[in-house]
Amino acid sequence: MAPYHIRQYQERDHKRALELFSTGMEEHVPAVFSHILTLPQTLLTLLGMLLTIVLVYGSWLLATVCCLLVLLCLRLFVWHSCRKYVSTCLQADMADITKLYLNSRGSFWVAESGDQVVGIVGCLPVKNPPLERKQLQLLRLSVSSQHRGQGIAKALVRAVLQFARNQGYSDVVLETSIVQYSALALYQAMGFQKTDEYFVSTIRQLMAFPVLHFTYSLPFDWEPQM
Repeated sequence: MAPYHIRQYQERDHKRALELFSTGMEEHVPAVFSHILTLPQTLLTLLGMLLTIVLVYGSWLLATVCCLLVLLCLRLFVWHSCRKYVSTCLQADMADITKLYLNSRGSFWVAESGDQVVGIVGCLPVKNPPLERKQLQLLRLSVSSQHRGQGIAKALVRAVLQFARNQGYSDVVLETSIVQYSALALYQAMGFQKTDEYFVSTIRQLMAFPVLHFTYSLPFDWEPQM
């Protein structure tokens, strides 16, 4: 296991941070596509289209080709949606990490192994938290695929939790998706509790693809879980 250490983000890390975030998000495309394919409505639609074409045109070959084209279009839609989300983030909070995290009462860390940045995570104050709560949102957690399984993601999350404790926050919150299986397992193992889920659009609702909201409440005598 290669040694690593967590440190605060520096301007020279910007390009690598963008690469880790973009690559990490694009890795979810196959999982999202598989999720959509397993939905009953997707399977019924494909079956209905297949049978309709066979009944109308009497051709199983044409029906099969049409179904494959639909699947290809669906895969391209998922890929395009992912790229659009990444592009939006790169032009928003990831455009100037120093300004939008370090200078906004938040923070941003990198995990470094040797002379290479292999993981990132950031946090920002929640603008409109629930009454009598002071919340910090964990954002942009990503670890290079070649360096997973070494406890780097857990160490990055602990850095956020410790920062929240030091700054007097009552909760750390985050949002993730149902296909980010490793992240979900990590958050739940560290004590995060699912507190809400919602759909950001009608299309996401049809895809049964909610955003999951998790909360970690910091007790007065809190110590980060190992």
